[in-house]
Amino acid sequence: MKLREEMSHDLNFRQPRVIADDKLTIIENVTAIVMISETSLTVSAGKKFVTVRGSGFVIKEIFEGRLLIEGTIQGIEFFRTSGKDKD
Repeated sequence: MKLREEMSHDLNFRQPRVIADDKLTIIENVTAIVMISETSLTVSAGKKFVTVRGSGFVIKEIFEGRLLIEGTIQGIEFFRTSGKDKD
């Protein structure tokens, strides 16, 4: 990927950005928490959804579109809404 494309991708605020390891997940550009249970958390990030699966989740921070979750992370899934726009 060229530098210009990489920078453009980094500055696209309509896309979810996820940084994760086995005990910590940071999701940026979150617009809403859609669902939370003992084993999963789903958030909306514009025209996409992100679901984090695992256990022992604790939401440590919610601030200006940034969500920080601690717990055992088993998987992360991305879903697109069923609209015409393909962001």
